[in-house]
Amino acid sequence: MNIHKMVIIVLMISFISCKKQDVKDHSDHVEMNMDLKNELETILIKDQGIRELVNGNVSDERKAELLVQMQINESDIEGIKRFELMQQIDSINLAKIEKIIAEYGYPGKSLVGEPANKAALYVIQHSKQIGTYLPLIRKASAAGDIAQTSLAMMEDRNLMEQGQEQIYGTQIKGKANKQGAWIYFLWPVKNTDSVNLRRKEVGFDQSLEEYLKSIDVEFQLYTLNEVNEL
Repeated sequence: MNIHKMVIIVLMISFISCKKQDVKDHSDHVEMNMDLKNELETILIKDQGIRELVNGNVSDERKAELLVQMQINESDIEGIKRFELMQQIDSINLAKIEKIIAEYGYPGKSLVGEPANKAALYVIQHSKQIGTYLPLIRKASAAGDIAQTSLAMMEDRNLMEQGQEQIYGTQIKGKANKQGAWIYFLWPVKNTDSVNLRRKEVGFDQSLEEYLKSIDVEFQLYTLNEVNEL
């Protein structure tokens, strides 16, 4: 399997994971910062749109729509250029989000509504700054500005990046095994006998088994030591 195909599969899993596990919040009507709302919606379109385009599993109609929304040309996503564009978009988006957070704190739904309240979350999740902003994400979730499932996904991602067991079973890892084949597996989960209860408590509507089946990943529980031996 070539590197481009492997990257596409990883991105596809990440994208599907976000789409399937995120749940919508509901908020009372409040006066919003419309300029900030519009800016965040543009950031969100670019963050999610480039991942749809990199995945490649989009209709011609949807592809054309994304190109217009993102103000890019089809030539910008030819071959390896789509990965370079994604890195560029992620870097620019992160700089914008960090500036927004410095001024407003987490831009939640009480300030910018939905789906703009998810923009900062996704941008941070796709960066190397999760550890920096996780306390802010926790506070925003406690205030009801983002869904508990979104926080759960970020908690799991942060633990996985630190080489620790995840809590809710949201993270899938890809790596080359000892035979050189590229494999995908559920990152080790802490206290697996109660994971579905934890998932339910934070609002996931799928059990771990159902979630893995939905993204075509084998239900196999590994320990941290076993992962190192794959």
